[in-house]
Amino acid sequence: MIDKPYVIQTRRPFRTFLLLLITLTVSTSIVWYWTTQWQSEQNKHLAELTKQNKILQEENKKLLEQNKLLSSQVNDISRMQAMQDATDSQLQSNLERLQDQVIELNKELLFYQNITQGNASSELQIRELHLRANPDNLSQYFYRIVITQGKKISKAIKGDVLVTLNFADDKTKPRLANKHSLKLKHVQVLEGVFSIEENEQPKSIDIELKQNKKVLTKRTFQWEVSTTLP
Repeated sequence: MIDKPYVIQTRRPFRTFLLLLITLTVSTSIVWYWTTQWQSEQNKHLAELTKQNKILQEENKKLLEQNKLLSSQVNDISRMQAMQDATDSQLQSNLERLQDQVIELNKELLFYQNITQGNASSELQIRELHLRANPDNLSQYFYRIVITQGKKISKAIKGDVLVTLNFADDKTKPRLANKHSLKLKHVQVLEGVFSIEENEQPKSIDIELKQNKKVLTKRTFQWEVSTTLP
């Protein structure tokens, strides 16, 4: 049997180094290419975001200017509304005051006309009582009392005006419904409201003028309810 000849191979270190270098170069190229592509995509995305941000900043600037203008207009309108409200309130107050003065003057004029025509007494008297039911509350009633005196006096007559309810049921005691201050020179008109309990049936109303404990005059009115106050 013939043995194969033993072959001694020469080492080639440069070939191994060359293979490593080629591998490293290819890997580096791949990484560089991928990095370049990724960086390019990021730059495009960043450019788009920058563009959108610029647009949004411009829109925000416009909105801020519009908001500033609207705020200024709202402030102007608020000031004008406040001035208008103050003016309306003052006019309403003046109108109510003038209306009250006209009412009082008309009452005194009517009273003096009645005196000059012989239709009114000069004595202190409770001339009228008017009742009206409250349409929004059936247990509630509005009333108006007219008190007059025709004597020439320098000081007003002062005291109290008592409004007392009398009931059809004798077992139900009279009840003080209201109390007013009396300050009368010639004519005084008093207005008020009182409520009736469910089990109460009014029969009449006593109007009494008192000065301290002294009764100046008293009058009883039958229970008569009208639709409106005169």
